[in-house]
Amino acid sequence: MRRYPHAIRYVLVCILLAMALLGCGGETASDEPPPAAAQAAYDHVREGYQEEDAAVFTQDFGDVMFTDRSAEDYLEVVDQLKTALGDWGDEATYLGVEDGAHSWRVTFEKGKPMVVIVLDEEDRVSGLWFR
Repeated sequence: MRRYPHAIRYVLVCILLAMALLGCGGETASDEPPPAAAQAAYDHVREGYQEEDAAVFTQDFGDVMFTDRSAEDYLEVVDQLKTALGDWGDEATYLGVEDGAHSWRVTFEKGKPMVVIVLDEEDRVSGLWFR
C-alpha cells in the first residue's frame, strides 16, 4: 500500500490544483456594457429590493410577470431573498448576455449569486432569477 506515497500525493495535488483553476476561471466580465434597457431593469430591481418598494421592483416587468402574482406579491419574494442573502451590496459585474438572458454576479451581505434578467421584444422583464 505504501509503495507510491509520493506519487499519490502528487496526483492529489494536481487534481486539487486543476479544480481550483477551473473554479476560478469560469466567469469573466463582459467586454460590452449591458444595453440601456437591461441596465435600467437591473437598477430598478436593485432599488426596489433595497427599499422594499413593489412599484419600483416591478417597474420594468412585462405582463407575463403578473400572470400568477401582483406587484405586492413580489415583496414576499424580496423578503425571502433578504432572509437568504441579506442586503444588496455595491459590487456587481455584468457577465454578458446569452440567449437573451443578461447576467450580473452580485455581492450581497451573505453571498454572491448571479442575477439574471430576461427582456422581451419590448424590453420588458419576462424573467428574473437569483441563482
